[in-house]
Amino acid sequence: MKFDVVVGNPPYQESDGGSKASAIPVYHYFVELGLKVAQQTCLIMPSRWYVGGKGLNDFRDKMLHSPNMKILIDFPNPVDVFPGTNIRGGVCVLLLDKQYDSDKLLTRVETYEGGQVIADTRRHLAAKGLSVFIRDNKALEIISNVTDVSGTDSLADHISPRKPFGLGGTFVHDKKFVKSATGLFRPIKCYGKDSIGFMERSNVLAHSEWIDSWKVLTARANNIGTELNDDNLNTIIAEPESVCTETYILLGADLELDEVSANNLAKYTKTRFVRYMHSLAKSSQDASRQTYRYVPIQDFTNGSDIDWSGDVQSIDRCLFRKYNLTEENIATIVAKIKPM
Repeated sequence: MKFDVVVGNPPYQESDGGSKASAIPVYHYFVELGLKVAQQTCLIMPSRWYVGGKGLNDFRDKMLHSPNMKILIDFPNPVDVFPGTNIRGGVCVLLLDKQYDSDKLLTRVETYEGGQVIADTRRHLAAKGLSVFIRDNKALEIISNVTDVSGTDSLADHISPRKPFGLGGTFVHDKKFVKSATGLFRPIKCYGKDSIGFMERSNVLAHSEWIDSWKVLTARANNIGTELNDDNLNTIIAEPESVCTETYILLGADLELDEVSANNLAKYTKTRFVRYMHSLAKSSQDASRQTYRYVPIQDFTNGSDIDWSGDVQSIDRCLFRKYNLTEENIATIVAKIKPM
């Protein structure tokens, strides 16, 4: 059966039995079906596929390189389309036309905020060297400048996996997690969600080599890159003889940090520069290590080309100079990210 046009608002996800965040997306199947049966396909769906989403890598690659992508309408805040909803990362409308050649004519990308068009450009969805869709065209120049200076070595290459020490989020309710080190044979501190306690070293299930290092912890979820107002990136500087549950991931896990460099790394994450670069690979509250792929790694010792002794604002200025950012580039970052 063939149709001229397929238009709709398909189901977005199905539960996999876990948390809402782990639900399996299904909307991409309707896009692929539309392409099989119709000349034109126009669907509205979550924007999470731009940079993430469970099982969406192949779909993302197909959409970014589709020769039939005529129009993409981007709504970073879902309430502009669906008031009262909670679709983190926003929604988008795709128009694919089998008679359209986006390789020659490019794709029209419109961005709406507050019911107004704030950007209307024609561009390739797939940028050179990038495997995700960068919704802000101005960000592409910033990424290019950073890559020209620092190459592709990013903070993402130095971040722990989920469950850094093999401890789930519910470990804080386990009898092995206690409030006092008294009576433990080899006690270590354990950081969990809204709770700090102690446990036996022998109960650590993974990466015991990190126990005795200085560590920088940050939450596995944050609001950076979403429509929510809070764009802080909070950290905990964890001393040797400490671990954490999966509520946190470790930044600089393999960098052999000491107390000084751990503090410098924590200060780095508070800069507008880092939080902006982090936002480019996020479309939800999920903050896996891959969402740090555009954050360049630095030398966090006091011998660095960055003067870590200054305040966060002065470090931002150092970073702007290092990456040859123009006044327009800086204005883009400042407009998107509030100071901490």
